[in-house]
Amino acid sequence: MIVLWCALGALAALVLVCLLRAALLRPTAAAAAVFDRTPDARAAAYAEKLGALIRCETVSALPQPDKTRFLAFHALLETQFPLVHARMEKTVLDGSLLFSLRGTGGGRVPPVLLMSHHDVVEAPGTWSHPAFSGEIDGERLWGRGTLDTKGSLFCILQAAEELLAGGWQPEYDFYIASACTEETDGSGAQATVAHLAARGVRLGLVLDEGGMVVDAPLPGVRGLYALVGVLEKGYGDLRFTAVSRGGHSSAPAPGSPIPRLAAFVQDVERHDPFTPRMNSAVREMLTRMAPNCSFGLRVLFGNLWLLAPLLARLLPAVSPTAGAMVKTTAAFTTMRGSEGLNVLPQRAYVTANLRFIPHQGAEESIALMKARAGKYGLETEVLQRQEACAVVSHRTPAFRLLERCAQACYPGVCVSPYAMTGGTDAKYYGAICDSCLRFAPLYLDAQQLGSIHGLDENLYYAALPKGVDFYKAVLRDWPEAERKQ
Repeated sequence: MIVLWCALGALAALVLVCLLRAALLRPTAAAAAVFDRTPDARAAAYAEKLGALIRCETVSALPQPDKTRFLAFHALLETQFPLVHARMEKTVLDGSLLFSLRGTGGGRVPPVLLMSHHDVVEAPGTWSHPAFSGEIDGERLWGRGTLDTKGSLFCILQAAEELLAGGWQPEYDFYIASACTEETDGSGAQATVAHLAARGVRLGLVLDEGGMVVDAPLPGVRGLYALVGVLEKGYGDLRFTAVSRGGHSSAPAPGSPIPRLAAFVQDVERHDPFTPRMNSAVREMLTRMAPNCSFGLRVLFGNLWLLAPLLARLLPAVSPTAGAMVKTTAAFTTMRGSEGLNVLPQRAYVTANLRFIPHQGAEESIALMKARAGKYGLETEVLQRQEACAVVSHRTPAFRLLERCAQACYPGVCVSPYAMTGGTDAKYYGAICDSCLRFAPLYLDAQQLGSIHGLDENLYYAALPKGVDFYKAVLRDWPEAERKQ
């Protein structure tokens, strides 16, 4: 009985501590921060330039030996950014671009590479504004690529153009990369990395697309946040095949291929084979959001020292995106059976796209899926696999530099690390850089987030000056940040 009372007393003390810690948290400036969507004259001028880039259609597909559309885009860039083309060396790698500028410091400060791809996905469906019109409508600029990612590419090039116009001469070597294959096979980024590696280049900072500036990034969280990707999950495609002797559909035998595949899919959906675990990126993200949450979430987010294992299991219920940040995911994407409506298939398959979390990487995750498929007599084939990228610490000078620059451009914003659930070209740069960060300094709302790879992609063009100023600040301040290493 004494042991029981002691246990209950300890539990009550823990609950009291958690409640007290949550009650003591006070909202930060981010809770009241807002993005002003009203464009000024500078934003309007930038929108006209970006609109021209949107109207130059650059859809990528496989195979795509003809690079005519990308070369036309390159020619347009040359007219819009003459100083970048006059003062930086341009290299074209099968349609992908690399600009380089030699620094004055003799290699004492490591190089910086800013990157943003210029290919876009196709734009089917009925849009409220034509997909490649680059129309400006009040506060918004419409068109495929405004967010993904010609908007950030414009800001990078415009920042470089304005710095060069002011006589800027960096101490360090500076690179701008823009691939035309990010939406397909990533070959442009891989070729760029190979080209730099062959020249002996080792980068101090790579900054690619990734997180952006958003309101209320999770349900129950208030405020304005700049999310910087410090973790990029791995990637895999698996095919699961069921085999039988086939036959006529009028006399189906139990255990034919499609029911076995269906049972397997349902099993994975209902009994997730992957283990959620709190990682450093998500832990820090939730800690920074805790002061601006509802009280219930403050109790959870503000007491990760105790509740992290529980919260890792609860996050998928908070939102699918949050859940994907703490575990490997498997999404079933394609399926094929018989060619005939009255024929049992001899072979049928489903494919699954996996995104590997570092604590349960490609080998272990694939083995778990293979074991589950074996219960239903399915063959497992690995079509492709890529391991998760190394996690970049939010305590590095590179991250803190982005934090300062973002806060200067978006007053009050909370800058937070986060785990990216999608993929970027930055994953290829890990071979030549230890600080690959993923952030585009543009604001987007919930509709715009859903428009990426979907209908009605658009951008609040009031964010363009902020994006340009952000990149200019990063480039100006990099030497001082690096000296703090």
